[in-house]
This record gives sequence, C-alpha cells and structure tokens, in this order.
Amino acid sequence: MKPLSIRQVLQTVAGKALTALPVDAPHVTAVCTNSRQMEKGSLFIALRGDKHNAHQFLPDAAAGGAIAALVEELPADVLPNVALIQVPDTRAAMGKLARYVRKQLRAKVVAVAGSNGKTSTKHLIDAALRGRLKGSISPKSFNNDIGVPLTIFPADPSQDYLVLEIGTNHHGEIKVLSDMALPDIAVITNCGAEHLEGLDDLLGVRRENAQIISGLKARGLLVVNGDDPDLLAAVADWKGQRVTFGFKEENNLFATDVQCGPTGTEFSLNNSRRRVFVPMLGRHSACNALAAIAVGRKLGVPEDIIIENLARSDGPEMRLQLQPVGDVTVLNDAYNANPNSMGAAIETAAALESHGRRIGVLGDMRELGRSSDRYHREIGQFAAAHGRFDLLVCVGTQAKLIAEAAIQAGYPESAVKRFDDAKTAANVFPETLREGDLVLLKASRGVRLEEIAIAIAKRAADAARKVAS
Repeated sequence: MKPLSIRQVLQTVAGKALTALPVDAPHVTAVCTNSRQMEKGSLFIALRGDKHNAHQFLPDAAAGGAIAALVEELPADVLPNVALIQVPDTRAAMGKLARYVRKQLRAKVVAVAGSNGKTSTKHLIDAALRGRLKGSISPKSFNNDIGVPLTIFPADPSQDYLVLEIGTNHHGEIKVLSDMALPDIAVITNCGAEHLEGLDDLLGVRRENAQIISGLKARGLLVVNGDDPDLLAAVADWKGQRVTFGFKEENNLFATDVQCGPTGTEFSLNNSRRRVFVPMLGRHSACNALAAIAVGRKLGVPEDIIIENLARSDGPEMRLQLQPVGDVTVLNDAYNANPNSMGAAIETAAALESHGRRIGVLGDMRELGRSSDRYHREIGQFAAAHGRFDLLVCVGTQAKLIAEAAIQAGYPESAVKRFDDAKTAANVFPETLREGDLVLLKASRGVRLEEIAIAIAKRAADAARKVAS
C-alpha cells in the first residue's frame, strides 16, 4: 500500500485522536487486524466480534511494531509510541480506510460476485491475466467487509489488476462492498438458492448480487451470466458496457460441445474451432472460464494468451479436487454447498470413470431458511435420478432428508448410510472403502467433511505402512 500519514488515517475514518499526533510521526505502511501478524509501521485495527475483542491485544500489537491503532474504547494501559484513533465502529472505519486506499491504486479492480464459482472464477481471471499483467487476488475466500479490506490494503499501488471476491449472506452487503471496491469490472457468475435465511428467496439473491453495479465505474464493464433472464432483469439499470456469457448462443460469449474429463473441462468458444481447456472439473467450469475470457479481453490481453494461460490455471482447495488417496479416488468439494453447487457436484461425479463403486458423501446445506427441507429433499431426488451412486452416505441433521427422499425416489435403502456428524462418519466410513472406489465429498463448510477426507488419507497411510513392514 502507499504509505499514509497518521493524520490521513484520522481524517479518512473521521476519528478522534486520543493521543497527540507528532508532526514527525512515521507513516503507516501496513494494516493489520491480527496482533500475531504485525509488521513494523502497521496500523492495528481492534475489531470486536461476538466472541472476540481485539482491544485486549493492543499491547501485543504495540510490541509487534504497530505505530497506530483504531479503537472503540480507551485501553487500560498506556501504549508508548502508538497513536490511538477512536471511532464508534472499527469495522466500519476499516471499510472507509479501504475505500481511500483503493482510490490510490493504479490497478484495474475486478469484483466477482455470485452464488457459485466466485473463488474458481477469481483464480481463472488471475490465470488469464498473469504473465502479461502484474496483479493479485484475494486470498482464500476473503469476501466480506473484513476480507475485502484486507485484500485491498496490501496491494502494490503500481500493479495492473486486483481481483476481489464479493460475497453476501444478507441484504445490503454487496452494495457496501462494491462502493468500497469501486470496481472497473464487475462479474456475476450466477444466482442460486443460497443464504436464504438472510436473502429470503431467489429473487432476493438476484437483487442482492445485482448490487455489484452500485460501485461499478461509469466506464466500467459488467460481465454477467446471460442464461438467467431474471438476473439480467435485476441488472437492467446498468446502462454501461456489458458482456453476457453462458451456454445459450444468444450470449456474447458461449460454450458449446463441452467435454468433461478427469483432468478438466474443454469446450468450443462461440461455436468456433477454437477449443478452450481449463484444468477444473464440471460443466460449469466452462462458464467460469468464459467470464475470465471477458475480463482478459477487456484488459487487453490477446485471446491466444488468455486461452494458453487458462490451460495452466490452478483451482482453489476443496472445490471439485480429484485426488488419488491410496487405492481410492476422492472428489473433494467440501468447502461449501447450496442446491446448485450440490447438483453440479453430483453430475460431475456421475460423469467420472470409476474402477470401483461410486459413493456420494453428502452433508447439510446451511442457511437455506424456510426452504431448507424442500431443497434437501430435492437433492435426494436428484441424487437418486442422476447420481449413479452405488452408496449414498448422508451426514448431518438435514442430510437425513436427502436420504429419505432418495429412498422414496427408488434408491435402495440398503445402499444408504446416515451419520449425525462428520466426526462419527470419519470413524466408520473409511473402513468400508474398497479398492477403486470414487468418493464425492460435498456439504456446507460447517459440516466439516474434511474430517472424512483426513480419515481416508489416514487409512491409505496405514495401508502403506503395513505393506512397507
């Protein structure tokens, strides 16, 4: 980040100086919210949460190199050489400061919103631009009003691009983040049933994601999934440049002849002979790649280079990762889940070749509100009709509805296993695996299906040790 004077910070956040601000005070060169990760010259932001109050770590921040701190309350102990700035809400103040820092960036900012595929699309955009341009992306899923600022602050002021992930679980969140990020390019991957406890229904999801245009610059570009007419209606107020993408041929960019295999997804671009390959599984990966192509074109990267770079892209962890683990193969998609992504994962697993049984380990989909029962039952019906599973393992309270619906749809009850939680499943399920099995892991993050992945890996390690001995 471009160094900021403490007085600039004070004015930007409209704070109150609790200590004298020396004229010759050093400039802030980094922003941190974790006292264990302090750098010399940092501004420490003391965030307060339901179970956490960082104000108690102010002495640690000072010891770690903080020269200033945003606080809501006066600390009990005097902190020598640390300028204290008081604000009513440190979280809101962090957003104000992030917007200020973003305005100092030379980079073109790309903001990616949507129900599914945000993180994968972010990685694909980075791959499309990398080499010709210098830039960075948000780490992991830093997509809320803490994660977005923490992505903006460390960005090199002279870099060419910055790709941000914009998430939401309640009304109004995306507008706040878009107004903070001020994107030059906004991408909406798709809209599906997610976070319905806070967004009410699918219409609410579309309207919320459409708010990405709030901060989009007047000469910016909106890249939007054109297969969803209701989503297009939700962004109808955007009168600037627009590129639509999807599988329908009326889109500006569309994918045809999509071929899915164990190493990735290949498709034809706009019915041409030009084939595009991305090393990510699932038909939906073609759509994510189209969005990346649109961004690359806008930022002046030659299409040949974009396509070459996409073929070498890396995907995020626990998003349809196909991993050989001993004598079985795990399709790990355990990072998160909603009905659309659950259906896509089931279809992807069904399309993969298996030398043994095909097993679906499906867990609860969280935050679906009043529609939760309905969506879990629909997934059970979908799994029975399209999953090609030899064994269905359902983990969690709501996942029991997946099991019930699958059985009611004709799935053999003898091939259904139910577990209350991932820990219980991890203690039992791996021992039932056979050589050549393909195992899909899919659930919301809170179910922690990675515990099953760890148990499967331990099974493989134990078997290898026995062979070695």
